[in-house]
Amino acid sequence: MSSHFQTIADLEATAEEAGALGKRVGAWLVAEGIATPERQPSDPDKTWYLPGPRWSHVTDERRHLGTDGLAVVTGRTVFFGSLDTGGSPICPHCAAHVPHAAAFHAALDAWWETGLADVRCPACGRTVPLPAWEWENDFFAFSYLGIEHWNGPPLRPAFVAELAEVLGHRARLLAGRI
Repeated sequence: MSSHFQTIADLEATAEEAGALGKRVGAWLVAEGIATPERQPSDPDKTWYLPGPRWSHVTDERRHLGTDGLAVVTGRTVFFGSLDTGGSPICPHCAAHVPHAAAFHAALDAWWETGLADVRCPACGRTVPLPAWEWENDFFAFSYLGIEHWNGPPLRPAFVAELAEVLGHRARLLAGRI
């Protein structure tokens, strides 16, 4: 049996502000009645919030049977979509689709280890920080803050937009199954 997920990744949160932003998101979820007060963290970088009385604001499914709720994830994380969807990197400057190359593999490793990695676009020649690249099929997001939704119906676009407003940053929605 597989699990399916959706992640709203904050594309602009820094390592220094991710913890405070994660707490702000959790407080907002509870204050809005979207979630109940947090459960114990499942690991140091993830805090789960269970469906609250206004859960229907999150998804079109009024019942919350089967969902694991929402988890606020802080810390340097590579969020990903379904591994079988793939997705080419897209330069944010010239919109060129770049075939996967060794430079991206090395950059992935470097970002994971240090939080810093740049990749030169072969089309326009600009050097771009790895988190700034777009990804076809929203395949990757390199972020310090994400909100995960596991094993529930699709998130409502209005909820995703409202959460991005709460964050005050650009956000990317990724979805997949493992």
